[in-house]
Amino acid sequence: MVLVCLVQAGFLDVPFVSGQILPGAFEVAEAEVANSEKNLRDNDGTTLTPFDQLKGSDQDVEMTRKIRQSLMADNTLSMNAHNIKIVTLNGKATLRGPVDTHDERRRILNMAILIVGMNNVINLLEVVQE
Repeated sequence: MVLVCLVQAGFLDVPFVSGQILPGAFEVAEAEVANSEKNLRDNDGTTLTPFDQLKGSDQDVEMTRKIRQSLMADNTLSMNAHNIKIVTLNGKATLRGPVDTHDERRRILNMAILIVGMNNVINLLEVVQE
């Protein structure tokens, strides 16, 4: 069902004939999604994902909320920066995802440090431009 939505939205290039999806097209599309480098990295069990936030305490959730709130309040940050992943467990915040510049990366790190403390931020943000 998800793949159908992705195809209809134009995110996956799946061949159609007379409005019908060719047999095997979903398997190809599914394989392309499943084999992306990011998905492989996340599937190794060592990379925190937003689902890991469910294992955290109420304080962890509150810290994540405050970091996200700080990001969203800064209108000078890019869409990428606003959409980073933030997972807080045991008082340590992990920041992950693409940002547009080294300056954004630094500014987001500083926002998180103000909320969770200097030694409690794992900065895995990746600069995609510059």
